[in-house]
Amino acid sequence: MTITVTQNLDHESLTRLADLRGKRWRYLGGPHVSNWMTDVSLIVATEESELTISGEVDELDFEGEQDSYSRLRVDQGAADLAATTESGHRYYFHAGEEVRDVLIVQETVRQVSYGQPTWTYTNDIAIVFALRTGAIALAQVSHHSELLGVVQAADVQALKIEEPSHIWTDKLGVEHHFTRDTIPIRDLLGHPPSDGQPTSRT
Repeated sequence: MTITVTQNLDHESLTRLADLRGKRWRYLGGPHVSNWMTDVSLIVATEESELTISGEVDELDFEGEQDSYSRLRVDQGAADLAATTESGHRYYFHAGEEVRDVLIVQETVRQVSYGQPTWTYTNDIAIVFALRTGAIALAQVSHHSELLGVVQAADVQALKIEEPSHIWTDKLGVEHHFTRDTIPIRDLLGHPPSDGQPTSRT
């Protein structure tokens, strides 16, 4: 029997993200953002509200022993707003532009042992904000830690979200297969597509 494990954003988190569509982007930041644009928690702000997007880890045992596995969390508001302001770690990329869409990058890892599937692990690894003149993604750096990184590109299609680091290695008789889906948030919430844009798969 194949074990199936998912680490997906819950409905409340998806709804909070979906509410950003149509709003004017202000900035992203965090009190401890590194020179490499990484932190365990990042604030995204529009003209009307703020969200805090954080990395967390859960202790799971589906590979035969317990280990830490990353997940994303979205909270309303910005508890670290004052510290972010004091630290100067606010970044005004694309400030004033409309948030045209929010997309979720889901990665699925499948382990196959001697031709038989043993487990499937699906994780939301990134949140993508499509803006008028570019795209910004907050992505997991590792499948096993809280750290998030900021990725930018001219548009969603040009985003290069690196493979999160992981502990899975192929060996004799055991293989790991990785696939990704980039899914508009309206589809995850059960809303019909409004512009005919397809879900992409890699």
